[in-house]
Amino acid sequence: MSSRLSALPRSLGRTNSWELWITIGLLLLLPMLMATDYALHIWTRMAIYVILLTGLNFINGMAGMISLAQAGFFGLGAYAAGIAAVRFDVPPVLALVIAPVVVTLAALLVGMMSMRLKEIYFKMATLGAGFVLFLLFGRMVELTGGPNGLVGIPPFSLFGFEFTEPIVKYGFVALLAIIGAIVAHNLLVSRTGRALRAYGASEPAALAAGASPFKLRLLAFGMSGFYAGVAGALEAFDSRFISPSTFDFMMAVLLVVALVLSGAGRMIGPILGALLLTGIEVFAADYADYEPLIMGVIFLIAIQLFPRGLAGELAARREDRRERAKREAAEQAKPDQEVVRA
Repeated sequence: MSSRLSALPRSLGRTNSWELWITIGLLLLLPMLMATDYALHIWTRMAIYVILLTGLNFINGMAGMISLAQAGFFGLGAYAAGIAAVRFDVPPVLALVIAPVVVTLAALLVGMMSMRLKEIYFKMATLGAGFVLFLLFGRMVELTGGPNGLVGIPPFSLFGFEFTEPIVKYGFVALLAIIGAIVAHNLLVSRTGRALRAYGASEPAALAAGASPFKLRLLAFGMSGFYAGVAGALEAFDSRFISPSTFDFMMAVLLVVALVLSGAGRMIGPILGALLLTGIEVFAADYADYEPLIMGVIFLIAIQLFPRGLAGELAARREDRRERAKREAAEQAKPDQEVVRA
């Protein structure tokens, strides 16, 4: 299997390496461009989305499947951390560890029940899983606070130091986003990551290479759940209030569309998708009643302009320029060759 998988393009690793550096650079640069308390709050939400979309990228991008359960896993992580901190007085740092573990187990359970389904049935299964979680958030009133939400969540703290300053909160979340991006990159360029991408590109090819589709898809689902759990816990400690409406069907669709438009399967996709989501949230804040309509129009226009995703379109245009330069160089070399022959 390893020899066949090694035949996959090595340029993939180089491309994703510079995309990783762009992701890290943007996370470090944004607070330098604008560092007001409000701007830092927006950047913090953006960094949380980076973590969430990095997890979604494992299954929607690398494995080539469309999962609509990520919003539900995001909410489960938020509620797991919030309930642990509020109802059971668990220290925030321990709650941050508990949340991804709980969500990973839930994601693996959902994955084992839905992985053998094909295409539309798999999408329906993940949508159903997300919807069940959404209902539980609203119905388990004693734990979750029901439709009124869970209040009283303490700020994140470590060794007695509370992360209440906006710049401190952003720095912590951005650090976790960078670590998450590095881990995702290392997995992507590993033998397992190449097998996962081979399966996402062509199931027969992956089977011919001896890869186990079920194990690969389950790994992708588990990783997406882990990242969603971390993002959910950070969301709980950042906003200090969570309600079921944050993790509804609309959020599930927005996450998928934002990642696809930005570049599913590429390292730069999650941060571009996070910037898109936060930008739309800020723009639509004054038009809350029309927010779904505004988002729908923006996404429809973006799909027409970038059918392969923003990152995919930029990569395709760069490749076209390279091919054009090669052809021009070859044509310029022809007269020289003819002179030499003469």
